[in-house]
Amino acid sequence: MIFAFRYGQDPLDYFILILLTLIAVCISLVLHELAHGLVAKWNGDYTAKYAGRLTLNPVKHFDLIGFVMMMLVGFGYAKPVPVNPANFKHYRRGLVTVAIAGVIVNLILAFVASLGYCLMFLAWNHATTEGTFWLCYYIWRFFGILGSINLSLLFFNILPVFPLDGFRVVEALTHRGNKFCSFMRANGQYILWGLVGLSFIVSSAVENVGSIPYWFEYIDILGTYLNFFVNHFFEWFTKFWWLIVPIY
Repeated sequence: MIFAFRYGQDPLDYFILILLTLIAVCISLVLHELAHGLVAKWNGDYTAKYAGRLTLNPVKHFDLIGFVMMMLVGFGYAKPVPVNPANFKHYRRGLVTVAIAGVIVNLILAFVASLGYCLMFLAWNHATTEGTFWLCYYIWRFFGILGSINLSLLFFNILPVFPLDGFRVVEALTHRGNKFCSFMRANGQYILWGLVGLSFIVSSAVENVGSIPYWFEYIDILGTYLNFFVNHFFEWFTKFWWLIVPIY
């Protein structure tokens, strides 16, 4: 919603951007969690299937706090898919593949969205009627939002902080009971809340308070990290597609 507030030109534009963001968030979170469940099933664990989580129904994956975070600050989470590692055919391989499944799907979605972004930019610039012009424009904006959200989910979830996917990978590849994993299990959620809270405070201050020095935004450690990688990766993806998509 901060994105819509910042870039919306009028109430109708603001509403459309909110709607597009909502659709993009649902697609991204649902496919992220579905990937975890499907890969867990592939590894021999049917817990997600029996819990009714191998579905595209967003209601089944809805988490209020994670959804609000996604809409407000651009990164968040869905209700985690239940997984029982004891059912894995190969324990360590199962832990790693299930952990990375969600972010791989987000990477693929961002890559595909960048192609849609390029194609719709061309269509928008070559529109011959007003209706086509605005349709192409908003589809173009949608692909931009979808790509950004998926890259945000990717880089947020690969952080080695409990309970994110990056921590699961670290835990799977290290010895049980090591000090880092023990510390993160005890304090990871508080670290995340601190980073998210700091990000929200800084973003709100930048939006609503005048005469803030340029360096103030860098206090937002999480936001600075995500903005850097999200912007650069989406730019690299679009540059790749521009090498293939004819510009005329």
